[in-house]
Amino acid sequence: FFFNSCCLLKRMKLAIFVFALLVGCAFAALSHPKAVNIPVKKMTPEEGRQWKNIKNAIGGTYNEYLKDTDATEYYGLIEIGTPKQAFTTIMDTGSSNLWVPANTCTDKACNGKNKYNPSASSTYVANGKPIVIHYGTGSMQGNLVYDDVTVGGLEVTKQEFAQATSLATFFTGSPFDGILGLAYQSISADNVPTFFDNAVKQNGIDSVFSFYLDSQSGSNSSVLTFGGYDTSYFSGTITYHQLFLDVGDYYMIQWDGVSVGTTTIDPQCGTLGCRAIVDTGTSFIIGPNRVISEILSDLNVNSNCNGVDSLPDITFTIGNNNYAIPSSIYVIRETNLLGNTVCEPALAGTVGSEWIWGDTFIRAWYSVFDHGSLRVGFARSINV
Repeated sequence: FFFNSCCLLKRMKLAIFVFALLVGCAFAALSHPKAVNIPVKKMTPEEGRQWKNIKNAIGGTYNEYLKDTDATEYYGLIEIGTPKQAFTTIMDTGSSNLWVPANTCTDKACNGKNKYNPSASSTYVANGKPIVIHYGTGSMQGNLVYDDVTVGGLEVTKQEFAQATSLATFFTGSPFDGILGLAYQSISADNVPTFFDNAVKQNGIDSVFSFYLDSQSGSNSSVLTFGGYDTSYFSGTITYHQLFLDVGDYYMIQWDGVSVGTTTIDPQCGTLGCRAIVDTGTSFIIGPNRVISEILSDLNVNSNCNGVDSLPDITFTIGNNNYAIPSSIYVIRETNLLGNTVCEPALAGTVGSEWIWGDTFIRAWYSVFDHGSLRVGFARSINV
């Protein structure tokens, strides 16, 4: 999830394999002995439809560029406390805080979610400090607590996190309970230490994590790898790009150009050049309205899906590296309530000048977040 205030591997060895949410991951070939895989689930079409219907009924309470995140979010399992209480969270590289609903939350947005009960955990430690976390889609309010948090077998003791006592209407009906932020502590609300930084310190893993995002709705095959990367999910080599950190410690990189097939598109990046935040918490590729409109006009994606398989690639360029996204990735196929297949492009415009390379980009390009070395790497995903 991208904040409104912002315009967003080392060693090759055999590693272990961990199940955390759902069974069915491929054989792992991890880059570090202590790296672990965390299965991540993609919303089912039914979950997406339910959430979309609720949000449409709510009306314009959230930003345009996130209104179509319905059936394209990915979430995974975390466990908190002793004994463990299970929660599903968006694994979000566009924010840095961990929060889950509190058992005292009575907002409509908390209905149907798993709620944290501190009195049921022997490792709970009170904090009491109030916290408000603002997202592009709304905010959560609550207070900070300490407890043990486990993700994919990696346990962090006395992790500070927020229990939400109030949630923005946007979160109503979402199939996930909370958010696990994976960006840098410098953008963490109240400067709360991040789960991942603590996991590195307490478990001795490399300060690297990676995402493979499957394209199938409801799929259990997507994987977040903590402590390295998994060669099972990409081909070729990883190409790294240093972060550009003048706006805040997001996973922001510089890039040079975009094209649709052989047609070059003016990205309208201005004198500062093109920059994009690589964000797993944003479903689509987001860009300025005028540019996205030109791209969509060139593509002319038919909602009845006619001809979508022959549409040209969208290609982003960084230096001499071209990152092509085929129509099999950027066109989302869904089944409506009448049983008909409909198609829509997984790109959206915003009134600002920001670019966000969300899940549409990451489905095509396996993404390695080298947190410790301040860089992001890409390799061709097995989806392509």
